[in-house]
Amino acid sequence: MDVAIVTGGSRGIGKATALRLASRYAVVVTYLKNETKAMETVAAIESQKGRGLAVQGDVSEYQDAQRIAQKAAKMGEIKVLVNNAGVYDVRPFAATMPSQWERIFQVNVFGVFNMIRAVIDYMEEGVIVNVSSIIGKYPMANAAPYCASKAAVIALTQSLAKEFTSRIKVVCVAPGPTDTDMLRKFHGSGFGDPPEKVASYILRAIDEGRNGECISVE
Repeated sequence: MDVAIVTGGSRGIGKATALRLASRYAVVVTYLKNETKAMETVAAIESQKGRGLAVQGDVSEYQDAQRIAQKAAKMGEIKVLVNNAGVYDVRPFAATMPSQWERIFQVNVFGVFNMIRAVIDYMEEGVIVNVSSIIGKYPMANAAPYCASKAAVIALTQSLAKEFTSRIKVVCVAPGPTDTDMLRKFHGSGFGDPPEKVASYILRAIDEGRNGECISVE
């Protein structure tokens, strides 16, 4: 069976995407800390008569990314990679420290690089969808490191699309505010689109997205 990897797939956009993909692929759900939530996602996949696997790993660590790719490849041929894992922070620029910039870039940028680099050793052909953000395209105040990291994801997508044209399509999806645990911590509940809406755009990007395109969730 063909395989899809969804990073940060234990909740939010990642979980919604994993459930949508489960009718077509065996789905590898990666998580960092919350094994319970990851296993709930796998159980939901299996309740749809799909095949799921939860794999713990920190995408900001290349060795973890390699291990995730290896486990996915044992399930079948990797056809889809959704780079969804990310971290978010909001504070005035003068209140940020190098450590906060480093962590955001380690996950949001190096995490994307690590997973792509690990997966292309196994992906003969397929689709990579990188989840950026609307504020990577149109930055806002008080979120400089996050905006910069998501702009880097767009640039990385467009560069790789020109390099991988013969066998792998690379597309970007840029959600607006989305009602996830990550944003609730800063903005409260009920803020933004439901994760399922973003998941529908990710599926559209896989099926219909043009190589190098960055699709805004509207």
